[in-house]
Amino acid sequence: MAKLTLPKSLRDKIFGLFAQGRSTVEVFDSVFDEAKKYVDSNEQLAHCISSIKGKHTIKTGAKKPKTARNYLVPGRKKFDAEPHFGVISRLNENTPGREFEELCHEIVIDILQNYEGFDRVEDANTAPGFTNPPFDFLGFKDGAPYIVEFKGSLNAFNSPGETQKRRMKEVLSRIKRLNVALLQIKLSTAEYRVFYNDQMDLYFDGYKMPIDPILKWLGAQITNKRK
Repeated sequence: MAKLTLPKSLRDKIFGLFAQGRSTVEVFDSVFDEAKKYVDSNEQLAHCISSIKGKHTIKTGAKKPKTARNYLVPGRKKFDAEPHFGVISRLNENTPGREFEELCHEIVIDILQNYEGFDRVEDANTAPGFTNPPFDFLGFKDGAPYIVEFKGSLNAFNSPGETQKRRMKEVLSRIKRLNVALLQIKLSTAEYRVFYNDQMDLYFDGYKMPIDPILKWLGAQITNKRK
């Protein structure tokens, strides 16, 4: 029998994360630091996670979600943080989310234009006529339009929420030939990561969690309150 790459404790942890409904990339990020000493590459870790995900589906009888196993989690890239040191030094873990994103505006523009080949990048949050768009920027790459969502943090790669993902999907379904990208930036290590188009399926392939237990609990609480 071939020796397993990851120890049982880590395999159990990954299995448990899938049981919570986490997506492939959320699981990948949750175990990355712990797993990197056991694997030779991101690709090997992704393969291990995909295998455990398949075993979870078989063992639990869970409905198989849309799979993204043919897409690898994009690699981490470095950017030059020195020109942005003044901004980064003003940020901390307690900086409100909206303020954090506004302060990172020039960093996002720098990465999109000078590292990822975008041009004509516009901030959707400053556009007139609407508020709270489900994405942050509109940019063009090789002439093609992209809606770009930005998630920034000092020490992590943050994910878009469920409501935001649904709203982005709606925008994409209603405008032909529109593309999507997710830009994640971890400022403490001057790293970023970009998901393009179908790679976003890695965020949409989590197992749908059953709602019946929630409804049962709500009913019980409401009934008890009325007694």
